Amino acid sequence: MHHTLSQLRERYLLLTLAGMQFSHILDFMIMMPLGPILMREFAIGTHEFGFLVASYSFSAALAGLLAATFVDRFERKRLLLIVFGLFGLATLACALAPSYTTLLVARGLAGAFGGVVGAMVQTLVGDLIPFERRATASGIISTSFSLATVAGVPVSLWLANQFQWRAPFLFIAASTVLFILIAQRFLPDVRHHLTLKKRTHPFAAMFEVLRDRNHLRALLFTLLI
Repeated sequence: MHHTLSQLRERYLLLTLAGMQFSHILDFMIMMPLGPILMREFAIGTHEFGFLVASYSFSAALAGLLAATFVDRFERKRLLLIVFGLFGLATLACALAPSYTTLLVARGLAGAFGGVVGAMVQTLVGDLIPFERRATASGIISTSFSLATVAGVPVSLWLANQFQWRAPFLFIAASTVLFILIAQRFLPDVRHHLTLKKRTHPFAAMFEVLRDRNHLRALLFTLLI
């Protein structure tokens, strides 16, 4: 079941989701370029800096697995806005971190919430976009990765050089506020999944995916990328 959206409303929806995806991808990508600055600021080596980078990825993966057990129990728009808001707060905590340990914890939280945001963006594409336009919609969402690479990272590094290393995280946190306001306007409520028959096992949907060979090929392809 899909909402019937006008062409203009669908375009605004996809741009909004792409913007939210942009924020969390940039939050992940900015760490490596900031490496020399952070190592000097906190007097840490490459080993400790590696934990800062890895904490985001591991938290995102773990949160994604846990989220699979409960996300279908809530209305999608409200849950996305809450999780995205928590992601923004975690990113703000990164900007305000007074020590390496605080930054490490904040990065882990940002990764956890950001990972769920990324998954929910793709879920909403499946919920709201008809099958015949879903590939195009996914392509539009995927441009957020390229935009984060060619524009987000250079702008963030410029901010870090002009001000200090905290500035890029403040920029990302501010962008979450903007996209929450936009999403509140353009994202429709998604409730139809709440009326579907509930699975008895929390990981039942995941097991169904893993039993499908086409899904396994797609997951393997994504892993190799």
